[in-house]
Amino acid sequence: MPAPGPAEPPRHVLLAGAADADRAPRVVDARRSGALGREMLYRVIGTVAQGPDLARVLPSIVDLLTDATACHACFVYLRDGDRLTMRAASAIHAAAVGRLSMGIDEGLCGWVVRHDQPAYIRDHALADPRTKAFPELQEERFQSMVAVPLRGRAGTVIGVISLNTEAPGEFGPEVLEFLEHVASLVAGAIENARTYERERDRVDGLQRLAALVQQIASVGDRAALLTSAVDGARELLGARRSRLSLVGPDGVQGVAARSGDRPPADGAAVDDDAGEPGTLAVRVTAGDIALGVLAVERDAPFGRDEAWMLETVAGQLAVALRTVELIERLTEENLVRDLLDAIAEGRGEALADRARAVRIDPDRPHVVVVLAALEPTGWGGAARAADRLRHELPGALCDAGPERIRALLPVVGGTAEGLARIDARLDGLGREERLAVGRSSLQPGLAAGPASLAEAASAARVARALAPEGGARAWDGLGAYRYLAGVGGEAQPDARHARAVSLLWEYDAERGTQLVGTLERYLADRSVVPTARALRIHANTLRQRLDRVETLTSLDLDDEDLLSLELAIKLHRLRAADRAAA
Repeated sequence: MPAPGPAEPPRHVLLAGAADADRAPRVVDARRSGALGREMLYRVIGTVAQGPDLARVLPSIVDLLTDATACHACFVYLRDGDRLTMRAASAIHAAAVGRLSMGIDEGLCGWVVRHDQPAYIRDHALADPRTKAFPELQEERFQSMVAVPLRGRAGTVIGVISLNTEAPGEFGPEVLEFLEHVASLVAGAIENARTYERERDRVDGLQRLAALVQQIASVGDRAALLTSAVDGARELLGARRSRLSLVGPDGVQGVAARSGDRPPADGAAVDDDAGEPGTLAVRVTAGDIALGVLAVERDAPFGRDEAWMLETVAGQLAVALRTVELIERLTEENLVRDLLDAIAEGRGEALADRARAVRIDPDRPHVVVVLAALEPTGWGGAARAADRLRHELPGALCDAGPERIRALLPVVGGTAEGLARIDARLDGLGREERLAVGRSSLQPGLAAGPASLAEAASAARVARALAPEGGARAWDGLGAYRYLAGVGGEAQPDARHARAVSLLWEYDAERGTQLVGTLERYLADRSVVPTARALRIHANTLRQRLDRVETLTSLDLDDEDLLSLELAIKLHRLRAADRAAA
């Protein structure tokens, strides 16, 4: 080997595509003489064309380069974020494949990535400040190193190919030039293979998603459904843990099921809407009804495809939950119907068994409620009204029939405040859903309530008459109507008063006057001033209306049986509402 001349270039050289043609390698292997030409590139192309399987292509490329360059070792590193991981190596270092990784701020390969330039160290490789020794590679034996970037189609560096020789062997500059040509071919193969792998993983994910969706759809038991959802979501997305939070009967959301390892020791729960890397949460909704949240956690962030898959699982879960709820509700409604029938028939011996079947205490205070549609065309929103009743008054047990809903409502503590709260919710529900709602008196227990169903039905009948736009009435607030509604409307206090009321009713309907309402209010107060104040009219206006009543009906309000007249008005109102609903 000739000694170097006085103008010898530095021992550590960075080449960016130019060859150091002034200096020959110290050792020339016969296998390299003419081996790095067109024929070898054809062999590389043939290897790359084997298919998109990197596990087969990269080792073949490594073997080809090892043989063509007579190097000690050839390595292929692929980039994943800020790290390079060895994906292929010469047989002598095959054990390091998949295990050895480095940051892009480490070693000669990291330098190549950061600068997007090839690197060529002719000799004394470990003396170069850009190199880093990895004990598992026995790099103290390396003499010469060449590393070139693998550039993707977008121009970004996706990996590095490096060659190493043992002392005293050295690479010549033709190796660098050849390796750059090889890198361009291999980079394309890598991107194609990664695209293939992504699509293959996507197809595999879709197949697993389809299997999970089918499994969820086939489960009919609530507990098994929740377990399938959290286990399946965790396995589908390779998560460490998953959880499902559901809105309970009290409107409060809580964890219904978990899967995977335990949450952090500090107990810090992940926010349902967290968008941090490694956490993915989607809402479980049925139409516009929020049922809960399905969430998964892992170390790596989630992609858009994975978010879509979790949303698909959540959508199928919502359908399955509603199906299970429907089955449970039908079962519950049958049990509730049996319970209400037992109450109505006074079958005390059956109450305890029926109460246990629907999981309630037979000795708790309660009221019975009846809800009926105002329109004579029939019942159109029973399911929606029952859902709202259960949502707004947790613990409500509903029996939704073809013409009405019967419900049993617990009264917390049996207090007046509890009743007032129930009445306000029922009145609002009646107005919004256009329902006539009646509530029974407070019952101390189920055995004490045979008459409570009749009370609730009668109160609903009065509500239909007094609140034609929808609303609620309580049995213990009906006043004189309690004596009329309970007898089915068959009472007739006085025929003369009935005819007078009918005449006034027709007069108001024809002329848009308010004589019946004015008279009814006056009969309740029996005084001009409080009646005028309640009607927000002048006292003289009230007197004029009462005079008009006497003129039309020949009644004398100073001498009439005013109680009989008041009952005639209320009875006429009840019958008019019944006729309108028929």
